[in-house]
Amino acid sequence: MNNNIKEIQFGEGIDALRFGMTKDEVKNLLGTPDEIENIPGIDEAVNDDLVSWHYDEKEISLVFDKLYDWKLVSISASDPFYTLHGKPVVGMPLEEFEEFFENLGIEISNSEDLSDEENPDFYMLESEDVGLLVWFDEGHAVEFQILPDVAEDGETIIWPN
Repeated sequence: MNNNIKEIQFGEGIDALRFGMTKDEVKNLLGTPDEIENIPGIDEAVNDDLVSWHYDEKEISLVFDKLYDWKLVSISASDPFYTLHGKPVVGMPLEEFEEFFENLGIEISNSEDLSDEENPDFYMLESEDVGLLVWFDEGHAVEFQILPDVAEDGETIIWPN
């Protein structure tokens, strides 16, 4: 693990890994990704406008968007190594997560039951205020995604300094 990339910072990234970085800047920081793939956009169609880089050992996926000159626009991780206020997000029980966020004054704006036959206890919680989504399976966080801040218009990204 790159110890310079550990603490989640809402709207900014994870320590040295910051929203708005170019592919070259990320490659200099993390090295060559293990996998690169085009991913679906809002219309759910796979195209050349969104590219995801996967780093298997770090259990992290990064999305770059053509609309924003191929800048980093999303970070997802599934390893308890990454922390928020010093606490690992992945592995945290749902009830503890809800209490943790309440204590931080962060509102959960959306929750969705994503359960199916294969995953009978699968949920997603979202905080639009801080740009965070967390998926829970069998009552524990299994993955999180953070996004950059967005202006009042809901479209313009506010890049970190």
